[in-house]
Amino acid sequence: MTTCRLIRPDESEAYLRLLCTVFDLDEARAGQIFYSEPFFGLTRKWALFDGDEMTSILSLTPLTFGWGQAVGIAGVATHIRSRGRGFGQMLLEAALADEPAAILFAYRPTLYARLGFQVMDEVISGEIAGSSDFNEVEPLEFEEVQSLYNAWSAADPARLRRDDRRWEAWKWVYRPCEAFAGGYLCSEPMLVREAVLSGPAPVWPVMPGSRWTGLRSMTKALQVPVSKTQHELLLMGRGFPSIPQMFMTDQF
Repeated sequence: MTTCRLIRPDESEAYLRLLCTVFDLDEARAGQIFYSEPFFGLTRKWALFDGDEMTSILSLTPLTFGWGQAVGIAGVATHIRSRGRGFGQMLLEAALADEPAAILFAYRPTLYARLGFQVMDEVISGEIAGSSDFNEVEPLEFEEVQSLYNAWSAADPARLRRDDRRWEAWKWVYRPCEAFAGGYLCSEPMLVREAVLSGPAPVWPVMPGSRWTGLRSMTKALQVPVSKTQHELLLMGRGFPSIPQMFMTDQF
């Protein structure tokens, strides 16, 4: 007999163990993130039980756009010995039964297409045209970044809103932001995944060799000076009125 439901507090270790087994993660290191990240919560972690055994899992993350609420699906995993029995599809159907809109990032569309998900966009990456005289500058204060992002987000209902909890998640990983082109660039080591700009710029103030990772639609809208792009992931969704506008710093 199979059962799909939210996990109980005493099942969190089994959930983590299955997640690490499927994705080949170190359980000790993954556990530090699993229990401390701002969106941790058992009320969003689902599992399918085959008898008493937890065999499939997934996590839902709340998302707010200008047009309304949605969820992001992450960590969809089925134990290798239980694959091919439709458990992943069964769990997704149960978890999404009361969710009007959902998105996810996927390598292959097959499973999700059977559940009505459509490919909406793709994640691409490529090298940014950086300045040869790159110099580090003093990062913006968090409140300045927050104000600039919130103004950008409010300008289009397709854009992701960040409530207090999402901003906590954003701050959980240190990402210095510098003023640029009427907005800011959000930098990680040799990587940019977020940029709020008032207009295009042919060269960005980043270290040579730095890369951009983002949705193709966002890359085009921002006119990111990126070359030799390559495909990374598909963005799939159902119940969305338009292609979501969001940065990969908010990837769930």
